Amino acid sequence: MERVAQDLFAGSVGGAVGCLAGHPLDTVKVRMQSTSNPNLSMMSCISSTVKAEGVGGLFKGLLPPLLSIGMYQAVCFASFEPALQALTGAPAEEASLQDLFWAGTASGAATVVVTTPFDLLKIQLQLQTKGPVGVEGMRRAAGAIWARSGARGFSRGACATLMRDTWSTGLYFGVYHHCKRTLPLTGTPKELTAGGIAGMVAWGSCLPFDVVKTRVQSAPPDMPTPKFLPTFMELYRARGLPALFAGATPMLSRAFVVNGLTFWAYEETMRAIR
Repeated sequence: MERVAQDLFAGSVGGAVGCLAGHPLDTVKVRMQSTSNPNLSMMSCISSTVKAEGVGGLFKGLLPPLLSIGMYQAVCFASFEPALQALTGAPAEEASLQDLFWAGTASGAATVVVTTPFDLLKIQLQLQTKGPVGVEGMRRAAGAIWARSGARGFSRGACATLMRDTWSTGLYFGVYHHCKRTLPLTGTPKELTAGGIAGMVAWGSCLPFDVVKTRVQSAPPDMPTPKFLPTFMELYRARGLPALFAGATPMLSRAFVVNGLTFWAYEETMRAIR
């Protein structure tokens, strides 16, 4: 139980550090994925957001992911470790890449119950150009969803989230541990680089699913819930493959920064505890 508590605390610290560092790029990614303007670039999105809303506009929707970090880490740890033990008796540092992949896939599927509602609130807030932020903004966004669909409304986007977070989480764990074993680096540079590479590979592999998920979850609460496949096909027919890779630049930039910092902060916290 002591190791569980240590992992949970260190994971929450790492997740909070990564979330704070990467949220502005996440906001840019969400706005690029939800816009009808196919020519919107990362820099123009940043510029227009800051000009209209100030720097604070890039941090809209920060509260939901910060509040859910501890819960996410609890579910992630509670599912990854048993899955890995069921596949192999070896710790993560010694497990095969195949076992790490399948254990990570199981973990990704388990965390969908946490990720879906909090991502929904995050995206609804990130797309607001006016109105309250922080606790009041989150309360209003949640109230609008509840008024329309009740508790069921918070599951909007669950299918797309499941398709995004299963095998990509498997890739995430597998690539991270492979990089830690093979990169000719030591200490902090190795952790930052391994985490960054793992994040870019995992997020890059599921970008089309993330675009569809953003489209599904960005629909106003008073509109019927968009379905995954019709949304996917509508995007493809309207603008072709480029539409399914919208927001690639901020997503991949964010993935390297966030996941590098997350793993580094996790490892540093564990070393401090020990």
